[in-house]
Amino acid sequence: MNKQIVIPKENFDKNLYPRFILTADFGGTNSYLAVMAVKDNKNFDMLFKYSCLTSEIIHVEEILNRLLEEAKKDYDAEISIACFGVAGPVLERREYVKMTNADIEINASEIISKTNLKKVILVNDFEAVGYGLDMLDIEKDVVKLSHPGEDITKTWTATHTIAALGAGSGLGMTIAQYNKEMHLHTPFPCEGGHSDFAPYDQKELELVEFLKENALTKRDVHPELERVLTGKGMENIYRFLISREGAASSEITDMINTLKGVDKLKEIENNYGKDPLCKETIDMFISIYARTARMVALMSECYSGLYIVGRIAIQNLDRLREPSFMETFEKHDKRSDVLRKVPVYVVTNPNLGLFGCCNVAVNFFYIK
Repeated sequence: MNKQIVIPKENFDKNLYPRFILTADFGGTNSYLAVMAVKDNKNFDMLFKYSCLTSEIIHVEEILNRLLEEAKKDYDAEISIACFGVAGPVLERREYVKMTNADIEINASEIISKTNLKKVILVNDFEAVGYGLDMLDIEKDVVKLSHPGEDITKTWTATHTIAALGAGSGLGMTIAQYNKEMHLHTPFPCEGGHSDFAPYDQKELELVEFLKENALTKRDVHPELERVLTGKGMENIYRFLISREGAASSEITDMINTLKGVDKLKEIENNYGKDPLCKETIDMFISIYARTARMVALMSECYSGLYIVGRIAIQNLDRLREPSFMETFEKHDKRSDVLRKVPVYVVTNPNLGLFGCCNVAVNFFYIK
């Protein structure tokens, strides 16, 4: 596990913080855990953070006890409440999650029995992202993508709907409605990443057939978006393109073909300008991303912003900032007028889900 100290203990003033929250973001590939210090209901500071591969986690409570002990030892911080964002569907009472893309189960009652925590709240990882959007600093935590032509998006306001999507180990989506009493947005859990993939042209129709033959667990179903718009999805696109008749191999593709997982994805991304097959892979991926963003924007009318999150978006920020992404986003037979009004942002703050979990614990489920 890697540790990052954000506020050194010698610079810490406990009197500024009436309470502390333990947060975690358990993703399909990577997991992050942090201790948050709460000034008030909209201002949180991270004290320190741990990161690790999700596959390295054997007993969740052992990691949690480590953070609780360090918080007490280094900051004299007593923590009784925690909120975890978990990549998987959350049961109604928010006490249990079986992760979708990792062999891990998170059980709130079991964690409470093995730690000093009194309350553990579980939310879907992208629900946590939705709760984190209100915590963003619009001036420094995001990059706004430029609409073609005149920008008619209104000055940023918190009173409209917001939405988010992000490709990673899975494909997350959430829509968050503004709560006038709380002056905060309330996101809805969503499994939209499992919606059907809609092919756009003949090549993508061939991709669908490739996925049915080589990626799906059931031959008689249509591929979902996660089969093309995730890290694994990018690999599926690459495998499809290199399998096509006439596809040209190179020293770069020969090297990429020896790799697996994250290493393979990084080389596909890193060789975008060096190898035509890598470029074609990324271009198809980004086109699908733009069309999916368009779908979410039309479903939500998110005039306070559509936020694209995750490592893949940050890694390919230059491609997202190219005119073709927003041109594809706006391209629609009937409702381009709606799409032109939606501000689109790429989130560059890597701690969005952790701040979202803190927001959940402080403002939505906090027990004094």
